[in-house]
Amino acid sequence: PMPIPLKKHLQELTKDELVEEVLKLAKKFKEVKSWYEMELGDSRQQTALLDEVKAKIKKQYFPSRGYGTPKAAVVRKLISDFKKISVFPYDLIDLLLYRVEQAVAFTAAYGDIDERFYIATETAYEEALKLVKAHGYETQFRERCDEILLATRHMGWGFYDTLKEITEEYLE
Repeated sequence: PMPIPLKKHLQELTKDELVEEVLKLAKKFKEVKSWYEMELGDSRQQTALLDEVKAKIKKQYFPSRGYGTPKAAVVRKLISDFKKISVFPYDLIDLLLYRVEQAVAFTAAYGDIDERFYIATETAYEEALKLVKAHGYETQFRERCDEILLATRHMGWGFYDTLKEITEEYLE
């Protein structure tokens, strides 16, 4: 619940003063501004914000120069920051699956990585599929999940088996 003094303060403001308060927040805190862009923006603005995060994730795996050295903490933070501004579960699912797809492409490009890499990827996949099931998006994301499974069939560390189990648990 909202602290009483804040609620009381807001109730005492005029409409114009309230508008100024919200604008001040959006100016001071980038997350507030981004959240309103996601909430009120047109689909072009929303897509641009999502694409910006996707580009940062891709850069972790496939930088424009040299080899990728994806750091799970960096990728987790990018997703965590997006969750704070995300309005639609569909966008978050899309981002989580994109992260998994990048990890799968990275493995295909560079060979088997380590167990922690796969555990982090499996965790993101499961989070995505829990949201898929909770919001009834099985039809919209089934093909993408099938493609992920197909691409991981011959990868090590039991990666495919775990992803298959997760898929069967949430999409079957």
